[in-house]
Amino acid sequence: MKRYFAALLFLLFSPPLVAQETQLAKIDALINEANYSQALQLIESEINQADNSKLPFLQNKKAETQILQGDLINAEATLGQIKNSNAFAEAVTFSNFGFLHLNKGRYDLALESLQTSWNKFQSIEKQNTKDAAKCLANLALVYNTTGKSNQALEYGTIALQTRQKLFGEPSEEVAASYNDLGLIYTLKKDLDQALEQYEKALAIYEKLHGTNHPKIAIAAINIGINYQQLKLYGDAINNFEKAKKIWEKIYPNGHPNLAIVLGNLAVTYSYLNDEKSATAFFNQSLDMYKKSYGEKHPDIASTYNQLGRYQLSKKKYDETLQSYQSALKANSFSFAELDYHKNPIGTEAYNKQVMVYTLQLKARALEERHFSKTLKLEDLKIALNSLYTCDSLIDDIRQHSTDESDKLSLGALANEVYEDGVRIAYTISDLTLGSKEYLEHAFYFAEKSKSAVLQESIADTQAKSFAGIPDELLEKEKNLKSAIALFAQKLAQKPVEEEEKKLRQQLFTANNNYNQFVKNLETNFPNYYNLKYSKSKTTVADLQKALKPSTALVSYFIAESNKRLYQFIITTKRFKVINLSLPVDFDRYLKGFTNSLFYSNLPIYKKSTDVVAKVLLPKITNDISEIVIIPSGSLATIPFEALPTKKIAGEEFKNVSYLINRVGVSYDFSASLFLQKSKLPASNAAPSIFLCAPVTFDAHQNLNALPGTEKEVMDIANLFAGKSKEVKFADANESLIKSKELGSYNYLHFATHGVVDEENPASSRIFLSSNTTDDGNLYAGEIYNLNLNANLAVLSACQTGLGKVSKGEGVIGLSRALIYAGAKNIIVSFWTVADESTAELMTNFYRELASNPNQDFKKALQKAKLKMIAEGKFTNPYYWAPFVLIGD
Repeated sequence: MKRYFAALLFLLFSPPLVAQETQLAKIDALINEANYSQALQLIESEINQADNSKLPFLQNKKAETQILQGDLINAEATLGQIKNSNAFAEAVTFSNFGFLHLNKGRYDLALESLQTSWNKFQSIEKQNTKDAAKCLANLALVYNTTGKSNQALEYGTIALQTRQKLFGEPSEEVAASYNDLGLIYTLKKDLDQALEQYEKALAIYEKLHGTNHPKIAIAAINIGINYQQLKLYGDAINNFEKAKKIWEKIYPNGHPNLAIVLGNLAVTYSYLNDEKSATAFFNQSLDMYKKSYGEKHPDIASTYNQLGRYQLSKKKYDETLQSYQSALKANSFSFAELDYHKNPIGTEAYNKQVMVYTLQLKARALEERHFSKTLKLEDLKIALNSLYTCDSLIDDIRQHSTDESDKLSLGALANEVYEDGVRIAYTISDLTLGSKEYLEHAFYFAEKSKSAVLQESIADTQAKSFAGIPDELLEKEKNLKSAIALFAQKLAQKPVEEEEKKLRQQLFTANNNYNQFVKNLETNFPNYYNLKYSKSKTTVADLQKALKPSTALVSYFIAESNKRLYQFIITTKRFKVINLSLPVDFDRYLKGFTNSLFYSNLPIYKKSTDVVAKVLLPKITNDISEIVIIPSGSLATIPFEALPTKKIAGEEFKNVSYLINRVGVSYDFSASLFLQKSKLPASNAAPSIFLCAPVTFDAHQNLNALPGTEKEVMDIANLFAGKSKEVKFADANESLIKSKELGSYNYLHFATHGVVDEENPASSRIFLSSNTTDDGNLYAGEIYNLNLNANLAVLSACQTGLGKVSKGEGVIGLSRALIYAGAKNIIVSFWTVADESTAELMTNFYRELASNPNQDFKKALQKAKLKMIAEGKFTNPYYWAPFVLIGD
């Protein structure tokens, strides 16, 4: 279903190129009525008498009309004949080449042509023209079709704003942009917002054309798809039939637009379990697509995907696999195999995201066929091979995405693929008497689900440091990223409409400048490109070499689809995988566990940990004294060290035997990041520390003073024999924190308030002193742009370890920002704790480090917590459990 609405992106409005002349106005009117034959006749008449300055624009108009007519072969020939008379005509021609490639399904070539066109429009300062707006709209459609909905929204919004300025609200151009935005919101699964955009477009079309017009068909299809996704199938069919009637009148010999309607009717009837109608419409849609495009096009592949889904629901396994194989063939430049044992090379895909869907669906069909029919191990092995091809495609899609939000959105799709990979690999191992090879395959897929975007960002930073990029370019990059962070932060504060439009334009320009800057770096510094995109696989053997004999690494993977938990337990000598069924309401027990700690409620603690500890805690052998936890999903927001290892005797928390009593505990975002940090050379320099405590806050920040933090930083400073810097009160400001000074300290310690914004993680922040130039809010987006070199950064602020849990990426918040900024290890907090107990814990922690500089952070934090538990005043885990170490 996802791919039908994407095809609608090609139903673009085409604004006139030279609107001054009366004849061209007639041509545009004919195109708007979808009367392409008469439009072409009039264009030919004008071409015969045009001078050299007007000829390129008329030829572009001819090619554009041929594309809308579905005559792609002649359109390409027309564009190839154009001799551009000036830079503006050249920009228009590149734009139309992009439009052509968009319709042909060659999104790689479309992006290249459209980006070239947009750059030319900018270079001659024509970015606010109707032709430039069309180029932007087409770029938005390319990004949306290839799954980059956030970048599509950015481009589509700027195209709308340009058209509103040029044409006003009730215009064809503005309606076309509303339609495009509706498609983007549909991909983002924001159906309410999508419907709002479609209705805006429909209102304009009805005002301009009445109720029986090609543009009405566009609106009807899109609204029908919304109804389809809302399971209002009767309303969906009524809209599709309305569009079908209009398109059949315009395209009596068939057209991709009509094929779109037929495909959506097929899908809707399949949901209604009307096999006869569904099959008939699927076949009609495929025939019409092939008549228009030939045998190869991603829209043909998408239709086969939908047909395969329906056939699988009917347990028609052989037919299902044939459909998926046909989809792979249609979506590949040269692959022609209909043998389901074979898969194409991912780099040959017209649309990589569609190919990911096909291969994932094929893998699931083979898995189901294995259990329901054949019991052949071969089916599962082919399925696993298909998922490895998916994995390569996902890496490639991520590599070519420039928008952070799109990369994170890709993580949700990727996580489904990796979950299938873990499940199928584990099943093969089970069927082959515990084959270690396939358990390692399962671990590979579990690991690929962890923090891929963060790892890529760190790789990018490291590549810059090793590639010899001059300091002035690095400074320029910092300034560009700071500008992006500033505009994004201001947009997140929901400004008034006019200010929002201005900020969106500024953010759009800043993002474009940064993307161009990165492309230039990759071109001019080949070593940077090679280091940035070098692919290394983290294996069990690599981790076993890196671990100490006394350390166990436990990586968790939660399979959402079948509610199972996989534990991958790795020590220097052992590799074990445990596969457990998660109890019903497991998330409720997790929440009960953290609430029991926060409210010091022992009965709830007992009840919740009876379930949670049994599921999460592996058996720990006597030779293990440290554990590294690699969490999955919501597990990233709980303190494992506060789980009990024995049955609780008594009615007080002091009677609990915690995991922290048995082992030191640390966490990491992924095993790959843990391995990467383990290879870093140890610092021989005497530890130095930067301590920051605003203590009091301005009235507008609405925060309580933290008097205990002043003593906290002074007590810690006294432990470091003059190798410290303390900034307090007004000195603890943003300007200092953003300066290069922080890069010279081993340890950074922030004793202040913090807040996490789970809806918009970039707006998460820690609070500093404000002044005339800074508001005192150090946002996560600003932390990303710091250049830290600290071995440890501590945020003793409240809730700094929380954030938005993103599928395939983990917790996105302040902790992630600090790691990205260069902190090798961090300590953060899961909830608010009184500053007195926090000061005691932190002072004890640093005292351990100061007395034994070679001691690792995990052991020092363990000792500090055990000291609090033993001394009695702050025994309850409320005081010590929220502070966790990520790294080490």
